[in-house]
Parts: sequence; structure tokens; C-alpha cells
Amino acid sequence: MIKALIFFAILLGIAFGGAWLADRPGQIIVEWPWLDTEIGVSLLTGFLMLVALVIVAIIVWMVFIGMIRIPQSISGFFTGRRRDKGYKALSTGMVAVGVGDLALARKQALKARKLIGSDPMTLMLEAQTAQLAGDATKARQSFEAMLEQDETRPLGRRGLYIEAQRRGDAEEAFTMAKAATGDGKKTPGWAGTALFDIQTAAADWKGALLTLSQNQANKHVTKEQFRRRRAVILTAQAMELEEQPNSADAMRGLLLEACKLAPGLVPAAAKAAGVLNELKDYRKASKVIETAWRVEPHPDLAEAYATIKTGDTALERLKRVRSLYALMPDHTESKIAMARACINAREWAEARSLLAPLVDSHLTPRLCMMMAELEEGDKNDFGLLRQWLARAVGAHPDPVWTADGQVSDRWQPTSPVTGKLDAFEWKVPVNELADMNRPVLESADLASQEGPNEDDLVLIPNSEDTSKDLETPAEAAVEAPVADAKEEADIPVAEPVEDDVPVAEPVDDDAAATAIDVDSEVDTGEEVADAAKAETPSEEGVAASKPKDVEFPMKQAPDDPGPKFDPTSQRPDDPGPKPGAKPGERKKRFRLF
Repeated sequence: MIKALIFFAILLGIAFGGAWLADRPGQIIVEWPWLDTEIGVSLLTGFLMLVALVIVAIIVWMVFIGMIRIPQSISGFFTGRRRDKGYKALSTGMVAVGVGDLALARKQALKARKLIGSDPMTLMLEAQTAQLAGDATKARQSFEAMLEQDETRPLGRRGLYIEAQRRGDAEEAFTMAKAATGDGKKTPGWAGTALFDIQTAAADWKGALLTLSQNQANKHVTKEQFRRRRAVILTAQAMELEEQPNSADAMRGLLLEACKLAPGLVPAAAKAAGVLNELKDYRKASKVIETAWRVEPHPDLAEAYATIKTGDTALERLKRVRSLYALMPDHTESKIAMARACINAREWAEARSLLAPLVDSHLTPRLCMMMAELEEGDKNDFGLLRQWLARAVGAHPDPVWTADGQVSDRWQPTSPVTGKLDAFEWKVPVNELADMNRPVLESADLASQEGPNEDDLVLIPNSEDTSKDLETPAEAAVEAPVADAKEEADIPVAEPVEDDVPVAEPVDDDAAATAIDVDSEVDTGEEVADAAKAETPSEEGVAASKPKDVEFPMKQAPDDPGPKFDPTSQRPDDPGPKPGAKPGERKKRFRLF
């Protein structure tokens, strides 16, 4: 637009000048000694002749300069062509590095070096080609060559930092990052981030705070990131002071600032409440927990809130937790915290009403343990207690503090794997997410797994008591008659086994009171012989028969003593004492477990 206005202004000036000369007639007289007569022309004609003379002079000058510059132009043509080929080789080499074609990348790097020499991009292509080939020495040499030129020095520092990271050389990585941030120019984003990560991994909290402030000034981090990271660093400093004596006052300032910067930082709020509780500032401690609870309800906050005042009774803690529950009544952690306080205060009905919907919606081991504690305290029902403990094994996992696949029982400021700041999250571990959709064991499933009656148990006789019986030719299983109260029933009895098969050992009276007892009558050698005569197996059947393992279905769990056994009573399927047995002689018993 401006150029157009200037052009029209020039045209307008020429037009006005021509009109002015036309309105004022006059002559220009030229006299030369070698002319016999005077030459006179009009003023307008003389002006036009002057303009034409200037134009001709300019054209002649341009032709003269062009003839002088012909050799230089020819040289520039070939130089430009060579440069164009070099940059084309650079472009092709960069693409080859990107696709992983090492042979083509090397070829184009050599071609670019030959055509355009030590161009910054040539050094970059050589360094990347060396990295692709795994030649760390060549890559390092290329990056060091970049440090000699001002325009490539930042790129060289970046490359040397990456190489140091690959080698695990933290000292050189720190040196390159520090040099990139302290060269007097604007700090590049990678340098500020790298320096901050190195300092936090080394627990250099003071240096990390300074670097974080510089990153914020250079707008490398957002305002929210700055507040969160500063809060985590302040919490880490307070944790270091925690081990020192008389550090409550110093920790108080650090933790309160951390809570102000990041109200949802659970560890800062929980530790701040503990320090304020130690300093007997109960009101401030409650306020800190309540503020954090509105942002991020957490079990650690609930525990810290319930124990603000040491020495309170369970009912007083329940009253305090009710106020915390009122802040977020629909949150799961609020209901769990309230249920825990009710259980501690022996308010069984209220605790059950709070836990029931949670158990139905998403069962976790923590809920199962609370229900087991509830059943034991409320009804003293050890059967339901064992059911809840069994369901806890197959329940969905509870969230824990986890970072980079590592699980910790407490929060830490940095990851134990990578050293990254604020890496711990309260969530279900990654390796447990695959099991989130698995079916949960219900009470009905536990009931359906109960074994048959005790009458269906299969016994293995003691090898010592039946050593004589096993000498008989009978090798197959023998059915023994069993007397029943109303009718006779055939039940399976023990198969003869070899000596190396593990069998149940007889136990004394005290052990029989705690084990699952089953009365058994050991057949005598005569009874086995009579049975063998009645039904003698063939030789092929005897040879084919082998001892088999016997499974024992049980009605009660192994740790359940069951109903108290009266040794004087007689079971319905007990044939009674043996003929010829001595008075007061006890029958052989067998312990299954």
C-alpha cells in the first residue's frame, strides 16, 4: 500500500512539473567554441533530453559492471549448485536417520561433508548417524565440534547431555545442563527441566527450589506446576527435619506453606496435622485436614483427623469424625472413615449400615477386614469372620502408593526407580488392574464349597496296625459291613497301601480334641482273609491294581475344631468294640491333618 502511494506521488509530481514547464515557455541556448551558430531548444525539450542522458548513462554503467562481474557470477553459479546438492544430501540423510537406514545415512553424511564442509547441519547429521550406528565416540566428537561455534554451541550441549544420560554419567549431564542455564542467555526449556530433575533425584532441595523459580520466570512451567512442585519439595524438606530433635517449629512453617500451595497434597496435610498436634494447635490441625479432605479424601487424612487429640475416648473420636464425614458424605472414603470410627466406638449397627452398600458395590480386602472385625465384635460369630477373611483373598485390590510400578507403604517425594519428583500416586497398582473384572467370591460360593457329611470320609489305615493284614493275598479294596440304626449301607473303606505312602498317624487324647476325629475299626487278619476267599480277584486284576491317592472332603475348615467329641459316645456307623477286646481299651483313631 505504501509503495503504491509513493508510485502515484511520483507520477503526480512528474505531471505537475510538465504542466508547469508547458505554461512557462522559454529556451535553452547552448554555445560551444567549435559551433558556428547557437543551438536553442525549449525548456521542456531540454529537460527531456537531460532525463534521457541520465538513463543512457545508467544503462552503460550497468553493462560495464556486468562485464566485470561475469567471472564472479560464473563461480557463484557453480558454488550455489554445489551448495544445493549438499543441502539435498543433508535432507536425504536426515530422512535416512529417521527411518533407520544406516547405510544411506552414512553415504549422505559423507556427501554433505564433501559438498558444504563444516556446516552446522552437517555436524548434526554426522552425530545422529553415529548415534544410529551406536558409535558413542564419534557422536561425542561431533557434539564437541559444535561447541566451537556460537551458533551450534547450544546444540552441542544438548547432544552431550543426552550422551551422558545414556552412559549414566550424572556428573557430566549436570555439567552440560548447568552450562546451558548459566551462559547469560535465555535458558532453554530442556536445560531447566534437566537441571531440576537431576537436583531433585539427588535430594538437592535448595538447588531445586532455585531452578524451579528460574523455570517459572522463563515460563517453562505453568503456575499450577510451580505450586505443586514447590509444595512437594517443601514437604520433602520437612520430612528430612522430622528425624532431627526439636524440629517441630521449622516443620510447621514448611508444611503450612506446602498445604497453602497444594491443598490436595495428602502427605503435607497429614504431617502438618501431626506437627500441629504436637504443638497443641488442635484448631489449626483440624482446619488443615478439613481443607485437604474437601480436595482429596484419603485414609491417612481420616486417621490423622481422628487422632488429633491424644487420649480421647472412642466416642469422642467418633464425634470428631462425624464432622469430617459431613464435609463429603457421598464419598467412599468418608463412609469408610465413619465406619471405622463406629467400630472403634462399638456402634455396630451404624457401622454395618455404612459398610453394607460399599461391600455390595465394590468389595476390597480393607472392607472385608472391617466386616470381619464387625462380625467378631457384634455377634462373636467366628464362622462369618472366617468367611470374610476368605473373601478378602479374592476381593478387588485396594489403592496404594505406587510409582513406576513400585508399591510403597508410605508416600515418598521422588520415585525410587527414576528419581522423578512427585511420582507417587494413590491408585491400584498397574499389575492388579487386569484382575479388577474378575468375579468376587460371595458368601453363597463359600457355602457351596462345603464338603459332604462326615459319614462320607474315606480313611487310610495305619501301616503299622495293618502290616499283618497286608500279608494276605487280597490286594483289592474290601468292603466292610457297617451297622446302621435303621438300615445297612455300604461305605467305601481304605485300600491297602504300600509302606512308602504317607498315612495318618494315631494321636493321643489331647491331640484328638483339636483335630477332626473319625472313628475307624481296623479289620483283623481273619476278616480280611474271609473276605478274600469270598471274592478273590484274578491274577491280572491283582497285577493291574495299584495304590491310589485318596482325597478327603471335609465339612469344616482345617483350623475349625468342629463339635466337641465325646469319646464315650458311639457313632451310628460304629460297629462297637471288637470281640475279645479288653475292657477300657481305646480304639485306634486317625488324624487327617
